[in-house]
Amino acid sequence: MYSEFDIQTYLVSQSDMTFFEGEEEVAADQLNEMLHYIVDYSAAEDSLEQLEEVVRRVLFEWIENPDLLELDSEEMQIFIHDQLADVRQQEFNDDDD
Repeated sequence: MYSEFDIQTYLVSQSDMTFFEGEEEVAADQLNEMLHYIVDYSAAEDSLEQLEEVVRRVLFEWIENPDLLELDSEEMQIFIHDQLADVRQQEFNDDDD
């Protein structure tokens, strides 16, 4: 299902990161890296809706928690992996209802 998912529509530029005064380039690069990890860690069973939910969560957390700017690549990978796992578990729990 994730073949329908196009990460390109979510990628950001420096001009999108104006609230990270003086760190716009780093912020854009890191957010884009995290968005690419969504694709890297997605599975064939992931639905378009699940992947879009992960993007929504990541974007929300990015805006609400500027400390994410301090994450290194490994920590970003873990963050995305955890977000994907949470969305998958939520979907699994919803299916049980």
